[in-house]
Amino acid sequence: MIDETRHRYADFLQRNPYVAQATCWIVVQPVTAPLSVETIAERLGGRAEDLEYEPDDDVDEADYEGAFYISQDGASFVVFEDNGYQGTRPEVLRQLSDSARVVSLFWNVNANTMLHYAVYGTVVTALDPMFPGRRWGKDPHALDAELAVLDEDHGPGGWRAGAMAVVEAVTGVRLDLPDAGAPRLLLEETLPEDPHPPSTLGQVDPDLDVRLRLAPEPVQAKVVRHVVAVCVEATGLADESLVRDALDRLVTGHSAEQAAADLRPLLARLMDDRRDAEGEVLPNDHPVSCRHWAARALETALRGHRWSDRLDALVNAPTILGETWPPLRSRLKAMIAEAGG
Repeated sequence: MIDETRHRYADFLQRNPYVAQATCWIVVQPVTAPLSVETIAERLGGRAEDLEYEPDDDVDEADYEGAFYISQDGASFVVFEDNGYQGTRPEVLRQLSDSARVVSLFWNVNANTMLHYAVYGTVVTALDPMFPGRRWGKDPHALDAELAVLDEDHGPGGWRAGAMAVVEAVTGVRLDLPDAGAPRLLLEETLPEDPHPPSTLGQVDPDLDVRLRLAPEPVQAKVVRHVVAVCVEATGLADESLVRDALDRLVTGHSAEQAAADLRPLLARLMDDRRDAEGEVLPNDHPVSCRHWAARALETALRGHRWSDRLDALVNAPTILGETWPPLRSRLKAMIAEAGG
């Protein structure tokens, strides 16, 4: 059934090629409390009086931070953004999914893509439909049955139709262009961003993140180098000559950027190794996956602050090192404290 739906959406995208360039759909379904178009507008950061039931075609929507068309499908609502991205923001997903279920699908011309499933203010599952094996959220596997269609090869761009079919399979709502009578909501300012940490490490270990940021820079660099070296050694990657050379450059700082670039073929190989005979990605704590995370940590450390946050090199250390991570983390805290951090 879901494959038939995918074929229907593939035809829809052929008939509406501009939609394949940049679009965001947000399906909102009330669960424990009723919703209205006015309520949806308020949750998007607007007011009921901001809704335009006869939109002015002369207005340039590009002049606004948010431009939404709100259609109703039974008890459900479909928010359509032409070349918008508000449906990807955690602030928007949380507000819209209060007492409700929300599924949003976004893509743009730069191949940035995202599918979110949120319930009661929490993102349950999120993923890039182009790489469906990489999922996160409260329960990354909540949509495994529906997402199976994305694991199949449907040719270039086929993931778009597949992702649309997933949204319909979850919600029962058929995605389309907005209804002719759908009110438009134009916002000069949308919902403000939540406070957020400066890096991924700040999300998974905010205490260690803040201790390192308050420490002198040489101490921060020393901690990162030490943890990366331990992870590389623990996974056996130190046997790779390319990795040994990269570790040397990490210590000396000489040609570190080039060393990071040189690691790309290794990272690609390790990522391929993570897939089993059926093409499924191995669990994060599998030894093969840990080798991949260790190489990724080394690359992140080598890039320093130019391309990513150096502290993110430590994100997967607990997964890589397992039971040896807590005592190492304690030693790191002591090292930082001794330096006055």
